[in-house]
Amino acid sequence: MSNNQLSVREKQVVDLLLLGKSNKQIALALGVSERTIEFHLKNIYIKMQVGSRVELILKLVESTVDSEKEKIDNGNQPARPRAAQSLRNTISLIKQEFAMTIKISFEDLHDFLKSRPLFFSLLLFLAISFTTRTILFNIGLFFWFSYVLLGITLSILGIYIGRSWKKMFAKETNLFFVMAVVILSPFIATGIDQLYINLILPYTQPISTTIAGISAQAMWVDSYRSTHLSVTSDLFWYVVLAYVIAFFVIGYFYNNRFKRNDLAIA
Repeated sequence: MSNNQLSVREKQVVDLLLLGKSNKQIALALGVSERTIEFHLKNIYIKMQVGSRVELILKLVESTVDSEKEKIDNGNQPARPRAAQSLRNTISLIKQEFAMTIKISFEDLHDFLKSRPLFFSLLLFLAISFTTRTILFNIGLFFWFSYVLLGITLSILGIYIGRSWKKMFAKETNLFFVMAVVILSPFIATGIDQLYINLILPYTQPISTTIAGISAQAMWVDSYRSTHLSVTSDLFWYVVLAYVIAFFVIGYFYNNRFKRNDLAIA
């Protein structure tokens, strides 16, 4: 079916769609709501007999190629360069649509998390839990200062999440950035630990650390590094989780108390 059966507004939507615009961008360009754009797209899909944006773009490009072929047959342009250009345009549009789909998906996920603070907070604690368990039980910490640094990092994360909990959902905070910080920050202790083992330990005595069901030993024999990690209990991991939650509560209530004092003074 030809796109000649589309209304003027639907043609405007299609033109912006072919430029790689998202529904939100099309709505802003045409001065209407996103829901209106979705309504137009449903009608366009029905008229063009397609089921998705990608199918619509491919069909529109195909109709454009067919019209160009008619010009070629009339001797207006050489066939091979024009066909190659049409193929490049098709590939470019598909790339744009794929990139836009990914972008829209991330935006929708971000909006979903923004509207569900408790769910996102649960994800944060799960991320901290997974990262900490990986560090303690899979990678291992062998230097005592690494445990101290991990504790400091987790306490700062707990206080930060507690104090920023309401702000994260009230302002234009990038929740993906927050999640990345939460996941990666505890690995600072692992980095320091590995630097110590590889740069300092070869010139010092072997080190050994034992904490609540975790035993870690590291030493250098000639030019070879030897490490041993033994985990016999989850106790230390549970303590760490309780530790983070405690600092979260401290940060949350301290922030609320600080705001109440400001209001009382005002």
